[in-house]
Amino acid sequence: MGIDAATLSAIIFSMLGLCLLIGVPIGYSLGIATVAGLYFSPIPLIYIAQTLYTGTELFPLIAIPGFVLAGDLMIRSKITDKLIRLVFLSVGNIPGGLGVVTVVACGLFASISGSGPATTAAIGGIMISAMVKAGYPPAYAAAVTAAGGTLGVLIPPSNPMIIYGVVADLSIPHLFVSGAVPGLLLVAVLSAYCYITGRIRGLRGSGEKLTLPKFFIAFKGAIWALLMPIIVLGVIYTGMATPTEASMVAVLYTMILGFAGRTLKPSDIFEAMVTTGKLTGAILITMGPAMAFGKLLTMYQVPVLLGQGIGELTSNPTLLLLMVGGLLIIAGTFMEGLSTIILLTPVLLPVLKAAGADPVQFGILLVVMMEIGFLTPPLGVNVFVASAIAKLSIEEISKELIPLIAVLLLYALVIILFPTISTWGYHYMTGR
Repeated sequence: MGIDAATLSAIIFSMLGLCLLIGVPIGYSLGIATVAGLYFSPIPLIYIAQTLYTGTELFPLIAIPGFVLAGDLMIRSKITDKLIRLVFLSVGNIPGGLGVVTVVACGLFASISGSGPATTAAIGGIMISAMVKAGYPPAYAAAVTAAGGTLGVLIPPSNPMIIYGVVADLSIPHLFVSGAVPGLLLVAVLSAYCYITGRIRGLRGSGEKLTLPKFFIAFKGAIWALLMPIIVLGVIYTGMATPTEASMVAVLYTMILGFAGRTLKPSDIFEAMVTTGKLTGAILITMGPAMAFGKLLTMYQVPVLLGQGIGELTSNPTLLLLMVGGLLIIAGTFMEGLSTIILLTPVLLPVLKAAGADPVQFGILLVVMMEIGFLTPPLGVNVFVASAIAKLSIEEISKELIPLIAVLLLYALVIILFPTISTWGYHYMTGR
């Protein structure tokens, strides 16, 4: 039997909402909602099986396990320790210096891992205890680490950028370029927050003065680790390798460093691959049904109808982005970030493009709002990681998180009001 777009929308969104309400994982919820829609449409059910296959075989998706594996191997190889030591010497001896060290170190690790929780775990495992020993409030140390960990999804290579590029049909290397400036700017913003709060609250620096001999020793120890993001991103931007191939370069480079420094064992590789496999499996379980869900909506022109409805409220792209930002804040409190991108991009992107909004700006905004979702319980993945390391409850950390979340919200507003920050890189690289 045939149904119209309004009826189909009511069926699949009602089923999706019901599944999410009773706690069904997002990937299964999307699959159930799609099957419900197909049941009442003339499209055969084999459609979902075909889309599940084609949605998960996309070549760019292979980059995600590659970068995650490289980041995990870096932790096990103690390479992050050398990076932290260099940053510690460079900016540690200022008011709030250990907070600044945490943020900058998160930025460096983010340029390799592409994952927010992994960045929080890698840097937090060292810096939370260091801050507590230096007299920083434990909740503050955990909150700064969780906020710094959000840089893992904005600074390239970014796993969410890869997902968004696939769903929105945009060049992933060019999206990486677009994420670089907003990512570095956010490092500066969070570092400034740590410095200002350090001065106000009397949080001292490391107490270790920077000298040239110490700096050169630390730089010598970290030089090979510092070269890694330069090499990996360099082969992407120069066109020598795709993001997927570059992720394998990152894995091989990390293994060479680990074995050369005798800090990596064969058992570490096995354990890292198991961890990466679990994460990748979770992503693919969501990605396949989401692609089927999005294509079904497109076939019935649901985004077009949604766009017409929203267009009656406003056709101003800035106002639309503000409205979407509010929606993403709500979604981020209960929906995992990658799932949010996969679910909402097919629905919202056509609406925004029709109003004249830039899809690259929307992608950067999505990722920034995803960062806020990392800090907002009940989902708040980074908060749970930091609380486990600091051995504190979520409630204890939340008070210190409020001003950091406010900083990220203001930053999201800047992204909306000044689109050039997020779009110039993409359009410069593509010549459009």
